[in-house]
Amino acid sequence: MAMVRFELQGSTGVVTLDNDKENRFHPDLVAQVLSTLDQAEKDKGIKALVFTGADPKFFCNGLDLPWLMAHATDMQSILAYLTQINAMYRRVCLFPKPIVGALNGHTFAGGAFLAAHMDFRFMRADKGWVCLPEVDINIPLLPGMVAIMQAVTTPAGFREMYYTGRRFTAQEAQAAGYVDRTFPAEELLPRSIDFAAELGAKRTRTYAEMKRRLRAHVVRVMDEEDAAAFLPTLALAMPG
Repeated sequence: MAMVRFELQGSTGVVTLDNDKENRFHPDLVAQVLSTLDQAEKDKGIKALVFTGADPKFFCNGLDLPWLMAHATDMQSILAYLTQINAMYRRVCLFPKPIVGALNGHTFAGGAFLAAHMDFRFMRADKGWVCLPEVDINIPLLPGMVAIMQAVTTPAGFREMYYTGRRFTAQEAQAAGYVDRTFPAEELLPRSIDFAAELGAKRTRTYAEMKRRLRAHVVRVMDEEDAAAFLPTLALAMPG
């Protein structure tokens, strides 16, 4: 079943997450995102990407909790699932063409980290929250997650998001540095596409190298520290 839709707007590819309204990270959705990125990188006619959600209420609500519950006793599958999600984050982080997130609704937990790895994040001004609820569900952020959030938010903004787990409006998220610009709902996607097209007009090789240098430390943390943190993190989330 298709959980990711792709269409071209000029030289900009629009990637629409479309999985049961909330766009949770079912393994098939993650695999389709990775496949879409592979195809978009190979196509020289595609100069930039915009990510958005199909439902007007949600951009992405993070981990697929029903899938996790169904595999709760299969630790090997859970670790493979988390590794797959990290691979998606890493791929987005270093994708060699510009990526803009058009956050059309709630952007929670894993969805917030997916968007954080994009180059810019625009959000609809009237509805939707950004939230890192992990403190309330006993899941400390992985080292790579901390690194990317420190890279895209203000120190005070990230501290409040991380420790309180409260929901930030688009305007509050912008003040925290996470959201770059806010727009009325009807302007969000076209303005994001226009901005992505401006970035896409720049030389791809130069842009890719600039991104690699900017994000090298984030990827290094993901590669060197995250895998060792999976099990201790899951242990804290377990009851008892």
